[in-house]
Amino acid sequence: MQNIPLPAKRRLVLLERLLSAYKEKTITSQKIQELTGWTSAVVRRDISWIDVKCGATNGYKVAELKAALVKFFNLEQTEQRCCIVGLGRMGQALLDTSELFESSFKIVAGFDSSVNKTEVLSSAFPLHPTTLMKKIIKEEAISFAILTVDPEEAQPMTELLLECGIKGIVNYTPCVLTVPKGVSVENVSLLTALSTLAIQ
Repeated sequence: MQNIPLPAKRRLVLLERLLSAYKEKTITSQKIQELTGWTSAVVRRDISWIDVKCGATNGYKVAELKAALVKFFNLEQTEQRCCIVGLGRMGQALLDTSELFESSFKIVAGFDSSVNKTEVLSSAFPLHPTTLMKKIIKEEAISFAILTVDPEEAQPMTELLLECGIKGIVNYTPCVLTVPKGVSVENVSLLTALSTLAIQ
């Protein structure tokens, strides 16, 4: 999987999500093109990366293609534990997210440098001061962090997360994070997304 280009990985993950809501038994690369805007040639090339054998005379068998994608990306593997770091407006908005409910990802802890926030905010999982991050991340076997701190805290907090053994960060800050090889960062930015749209 490491040899697959990142754009192809992202499209395949989105394809799995698309198929989760698709009601027909088969789907063609042309239909995927209509639904996503990707060309049918790109769709076929992306699917070829997973060496799937679920073709049908009139397209791909949806159930088998989805199962192949889930297996390929280990989306049904043992629960993957996550934490939120930063409980400002963005962090608070993510406390009650339902997007992860039916996935293998589970948010099990939240952290903030303000002890007051960790005491007064309501959440389905425990909230802790950042002074306890090393202890809690180790005890809870947390692998991924969702970073929503203020810009000036972004890199220092990232370095602390690296010390804690975090292997992947979803970065909601406007900063470009410096991480070593082997640690993945997925940047989520409304401004970047809109800027990308504007230059297409």
